Amino acid sequence: MAVDVDSASTGQKTHRYLRLSLVLIVLALLMGVAVQGVVVTWQPLQLGWHPLASISHAFYTPMRDVFTGCLFAVAVALLALSGRSRATTLLDICAVFAPLIAIVPTGIADARREGHLPCPSATDCIPSAAVGGAKAGIAVYAIVVVTTVVVMAVIRARTRTPNRSAVIVSAIALLTAAVVVALAFAPTLNQDFPFNFWPVHSIHFAVTLLFFGFFAAVPILYAGGPLDVHETAPTPRQRVIYRVIAGLLILDLLFLVAAIVFRQTFGETPAVLIGEVVALVLFAWFWTVQTFQRWNDANPPSILPFHASTPRRSEA
Repeated sequence: MAVDVDSASTGQKTHRYLRLSLVLIVLALLMGVAVQGVVVTWQPLQLGWHPLASISHAFYTPMRDVFTGCLFAVAVALLALSGRSRATTLLDICAVFAPLIAIVPTGIADARREGHLPCPSATDCIPSAAVGGAKAGIAVYAIVVVTTVVVMAVIRARTRTPNRSAVIVSAIALLTAAVVVALAFAPTLNQDFPFNFWPVHSIHFAVTLLFFGFFAAVPILYAGGPLDVHETAPTPRQRVIYRVIAGLLILDLLFLVAAIVFRQTFGETPAVLIGEVVALVLFAWFWTVQTFQRWNDANPPSILPFHASTPRRSEA
């Protein structure tokens, strides 16, 4: 009995498994939040029901390593899948914000005074130890961003492979790094760090909304059809799925904004958690469908040579 041999190149296989890894990373993050929601204590192990206020609150639980590790893994995978289409440009921008979601924690409401911030009930703060950790993380983030942008610019110049998308992403990354460094270290701006980002107030909420906002644009683009002449076109069923996901993502993003802005109104209802979980499930759904749509693409965007890329008019 003959056995089918996969003739895909190493680049194709790498592209496939990087895409699948993103789905598994989302699964790991959701499972971590779910497990933490039913485990009251780990020492000794006691089960119950105590859902987190949001996925980001995993930062303050034993699931912190899972939470931060997944976000950094997502950033690396998205950058590794970089290309020249409008969609891959948006995903690269998502990769700029993902580490900051992990580095700068969300606030917790506490009746006690934590560090230099007053923490009356219904007012967010972060523990003093987390302030130092967030500032240290921002310092490293800024150094890595500047180093990466410079190195990639030198590589593009020496190999004579201009990439408009990379320039756009680099500019956004440098601007983001400059803003968070100013908010963390500028004496006239950092008194209330990390709750000094106007108008959202919280740096963490701002980068979270930016991450989901840029990602939501990707299925919206694909709902209209393929963005690259070299990619496998979606079937009619897949196009319908992309439109459904795009519509649901828009609604969920609006709900998430309302849940964040009016979170005190929701009381004990974990509205932010619900919105984030729905967004991640939609992310995984879209990514899974598109991965199998493009399973046999001969030239995925991340390995497509410059001379074979889409025309410049299709670039972001």
